[in-house]
Amino acid sequence: MKNHSAKEYYSNLKKEQINCPVCDSSNYKVLANQDRYGMGLQSVICTNCSMIFINPRPTELEMNDFYKNHYRSFYESVEKPTSEYINNGPFIARANYVKNVLGNYLYNAKSVLDVGCAEGTLLLTIEKGFPNITTQGIEPSLSFGAYAKQQLKGEVFIGSYQEFIKKNNNRTFDVLTSTHVLEHILNPKEYLSELKKMMHNESVLYVEVPNIMDKRVNGLGAVHLGHVLSFDAFTLKRLLNDCGFEILEIFMDDLPAKTPAMAVICKVGNPINKKCSLSKKDIKNKESLFKERVLGENLNKSIISKIKKKLKLYVKSF
Repeated sequence: MKNHSAKEYYSNLKKEQINCPVCDSSNYKVLANQDRYGMGLQSVICTNCSMIFINPRPTELEMNDFYKNHYRSFYESVEKPTSEYINNGPFIARANYVKNVLGNYLYNAKSVLDVGCAEGTLLLTIEKGFPNITTQGIEPSLSFGAYAKQQLKGEVFIGSYQEFIKKNNNRTFDVLTSTHVLEHILNPKEYLSELKKMMHNESVLYVEVPNIMDKRVNGLGAVHLGHVLSFDAFTLKRLLNDCGFEILEIFMDDLPAKTPAMAVICKVGNPINKKCSLSKKDIKNKESLFKERVLGENLNKSIISKIKKKLKLYVKSF
């Protein structure tokens, strides 16, 4: 889709103003009116918790139609997955990475659920490495879900995670994965609350998302309609803690993904009582770093150094 038609498509979507999806504050500052495909998205930063998100954004009905009818062909350039598509993408490398970091948990697991399993590469990798584990996938795309069904021993539910939970009440899993899904979710707190329903006391959840503050971010590549939320270490921890998750491990470097990413392994529990918050100065500096890395604006080197130091200290606090 060329930029002029992308902009026209987006301009015709019904949109709504929203509060911060993480802290529910109505206070925000506009960061940019630029995006990867020239649609004219407006990215804002919450001046309370520093979450970066699209606002205004298309309504839930419009976004559902976008994912059903446009997303795969628009961003992946394919309507249906093929072996060539999988081999040429980051999917196999990512699946091996996730399997390896989850190795100790998978060793003792009997069941795994991948929410947003796409073509099934992660679950296939787990099935090969841990043949005694029962796998389950959830995938909203009919064509990608059908492909996954052909590849896997385990079941694949084609539909939304809400529909799956309604049809599988009280079913729990030992390991759950949500890989590059959370950044697409309109209501992340509701999403995480639903995942908790499928976890028991010993379950772990692996969450991987793009990191908009990663040092490798260079340009507008991660800013597009598919990413209604743009996370970093601050906001991911804030969201997970607010939803009652305790972070066990964090991974910030060398994740194989199309865009620089980070991941955490967490469980349902009592998060650290220390409040996850930033000062107004920190938020202002984060705004500057976004403009420097994403928009290419020149930034004073001393400011960059201070922000990077703050980010490193924060990650160590996980």
